[in-house]
Formats: sequence, structure tokens, C-alpha cells
Amino acid sequence: MVTHKKRVGWCNPEAVDSGIRLGMSEVNAWSMAAGLVTHVRDVARENQALQEAALWMLHFTPQVVLHPPLQGVGNLGNCGVLAEVEPSLGLFGGLRPLQARLARGIAELGLQGCWASAPTATGAWLLAQAAPLTAINATHVNMSSHCCSRTEAICLLDALPISVLTCAAEHLATLNGIGCATLGGLRRLPRGGLARRFGKTLLDEIDRAYGDQPEVHRWFETPEIIDLKLELPARVDTTQALVFAARRLLLQLTGWLTARHAATTGITLWLHHEPALKCQKGHDTANDCRSAVTITLAAPSRDADHLGLLLRERLGHTTLIAPVVEISLIADQVVSQAAPNTELFPGTASDVQGITRLVERLQSRLGADAVRTLATSADHRPERSHATTVLRQQRPAHDYRTTRDSHTALPAIAIMRPGWLLPQPLALLTRQHRPFYQSPLTLLAGPERIETGWWDDALALRDYFIAENDRHVLLWIFRLRPDGQGPEEGWFLHGFFA
Repeated sequence: MVTHKKRVGWCNPEAVDSGIRLGMSEVNAWSMAAGLVTHVRDVARENQALQEAALWMLHFTPQVVLHPPLQGVGNLGNCGVLAEVEPSLGLFGGLRPLQARLARGIAELGLQGCWASAPTATGAWLLAQAAPLTAINATHVNMSSHCCSRTEAICLLDALPISVLTCAAEHLATLNGIGCATLGGLRRLPRGGLARRFGKTLLDEIDRAYGDQPEVHRWFETPEIIDLKLELPARVDTTQALVFAARRLLLQLTGWLTARHAATTGITLWLHHEPALKCQKGHDTANDCRSAVTITLAAPSRDADHLGLLLRERLGHTTLIAPVVEISLIADQVVSQAAPNTELFPGTASDVQGITRLVERLQSRLGADAVRTLATSADHRPERSHATTVLRQQRPAHDYRTTRDSHTALPAIAIMRPGWLLPQPLALLTRQHRPFYQSPLTLLAGPERIETGWWDDALALRDYFIAENDRHVLLWIFRLRPDGQGPEEGWFLHGFFA
């Protein structure tokens, strides 16, 4: 049971079976159930939970409302989030799949919710008051939800108890005394008498629920700068437990990015360690005793699943210097990014995104210096025209791929090059003035003359040929010019064609 100002603000079904009701004094509640467990309402934590849920819902719609607004949460009553999802139904496959995704995110935030939908926001809110808590397991989401027309919504609302009305809370005893227990019964009473006895606000709330009066909402506005922190319920000694806690912050961050049509080029997860223990660095204060886990992206992203996967890979190779008591998440750099276009068939953009994400995952698992790429060099010597270098982030996605333009950019005099070069050229035997490799070689194309390297004392004077042996293996061989280094008329094998 949760109490607020010595009165019952929320109770579970077991407490209701004991006779405890909302609005009852705490003393009366204790007299009905000796083993009652009570918790004082924490308005600050409710505000934080509301904002977390609102940030998550921004993934699906920009029209989100905190109910009631944060400044009014201190009043006794339920609080929650309203969202206009009708324009998003086609994008997410209908109401049921959309509700399932919303519920899973709410569960990952560590929250529980009662769900309902109706043609009006107030009607959905009243229906949610009577709905059970969402039951979630690994395979499906089972919730009490209503996707109905206006006529069906009226029937559902008529059956609700009058206790769901905020404006009827102080008049419940009187209304029950005259035999008015449901919204349908309340609507059948003369409106003039209801307005004189209970005030016009009660009628206004009913009219908004049934769609007879327009509604005005104050949409939830995302902050200009987001500061995400999470105090852990207990000290954490393993990085595996931090993955689940960091997921809560990622859901909020990506919702904030979605609402602002933005993406991040990297994230930093700060681990705040227990101040009572001295870190290996020699610091023993709460501010100094912290460590960072940084993820740098090859392309801006706001995908919570992708960021969570990279963070899990990096945390799996992180050693905690001390137990963690709090975590915070920062977007290193935020850039504008429009919503992606959906494609019926995968195209070039999809291939580039797949390669980019593969690079990011490999770097998160193996380290930034473990992933290497081929880089070209302005040198005609084949062994020096390319090399492997550490793949740096923030390169354009097309740099990771070989494009058609890179082939056409070769000089016109260049002949076909092999895909496999030997680390060092292999000297070949010569029989009857013909190079020999498993059999006498037949020259098919060439020569391609290379004269370069005079500036670094590695002079290369070679004539390259494409050759074939009796097994139909294509080889790339060269012959040293008489004035080159090494024996005259020497033949060498430099590579193989696939």
C-alpha cells in the first residue's frame, strides 16, 4: 500500500480484498489488515519515472502528455502518460504490436502500467484506471486494452465505477448514497442538478471522456540538454548487471534523439564507484572514483538495440576497479538526422549500414586497434602500393567498400592485377630460357614496365607479365631489367590470380 498525507493512494488486490479503499485513512487501513506493508509516496521518484516513460514513448509518437503535469503530481491520485498513437498505427503494424513494444520498453525501465485506448484521451485514461497491471513474459504481452469505435467506447465507459473520476473523489460517499455507482448512472442524472450540487468540473470531465467537449493538452517537451543518471539499488560487482541498468538509460536517450530528429556519433557510460573504497588510481572521493566506457560510432545512430549491443560487447571486456553504485550516460556529440526511408528491397544504403555496424561491433569486442583496413599509397611498386592500417572511426561509409570508380581510376596503361600478392617475390627457375613453375610458363599478357623507387634507395626496374602453367593457373611474374638490382634476366613470381 502507498500512502500520501496519511491516506491510501494505491493498494494491491490483496489489500482491496481486506476492505481497504483509495482515500481511506492510514489508521483505518491498519485496523483492517495487521500485516499491511506501507510505503510513503515519493513524488520526486514519480516525476522521474513519468519522464522516463515519456522519453521511451517518443520513439513512437511526438504527441506525449504527462498526466497530471509534473507540477500537479503532488495531489493524491494516479499519474501516467497519454500518447496520441493513431497516426503511428500503420508504421508499427497496428495497435496490438505497438502496445506490445510500448509495454516491453516500460518493463525494461523497471515500471508497470495499466493500459487502455479509446477515441478520446480522457476516455483512455479512465479506462486505464480500471485495467489490471500489464503481465509481461518472454514471449508475449497480455494486457487489457480497448481499440474500439465511439459507440463501443461509450458502452465501456458507462460500466466504469465513478471512483475513476478525479473530480468525483470528494463526492463518492454522496454519489454512492444515492445509488449512483457507474459513469452510465451518473450520466442519466439531470445535468442541471449535478452542476448545482457537485460543480461543473465533474460534468466537464465526463464530457471530455465521451467526446462531447474538446480537450486541450500540454505536450511533453524534451529538454535541450539531457542528463541521464541512475542510482543502482545495490552495489554492483559485475559488468553483466550493468548492461541491464544501462539499457534503461539508452531507451531514454534514444527517445530524446528521436523526438529531436537527431543521432549521436558516440556515447560514454560513466561508472561511479563506491566512494568508501579507494580506486586503483589512488582517488578516494565520489567525484574522482569513476571510470568511463566509451563507444565511438562509424556513423551517427539512435538505435537503442544497436547501441546496447555495442555497449554489452565493450562491458564484457571491462574490468571494474571498484563496485559501482551509480551510472550516467552522455551522448558525446549530437547531429541532425532525418528518419530513415523504408525500402521494399535492400539497396546500397542498407549494405553500407550493415558493413558500418559490423565494423562498430568488431571494434567494441576486439578493440579499436584490432580492426584494420587496406589503404592505398601513391607508389607504383605493387608491394608498397597498399598496406593495412588501423581503421579509424568517423570515415564515410563508402570508404569501407571498393567502388567501381576506384577501378576506373587506375592508369590506362595498367593491366589486370592479382588479388593475392606474395609477401616476398619468389625466384623462379629458368628452363630453355622460359620461366618455370610446376611446368614451363606461357606468357599471356605484358609487359607492364615499372621504373620507380630511385628516391628511397629501393630501385625497382621490372617487366610484369601474366603467365599460365600446364595446370591453367594464372600467375603474375616479372623479369628484372639488366640494369636492375639482382641477377640479370631473373624471373620472379609475385602473385596469383583467383
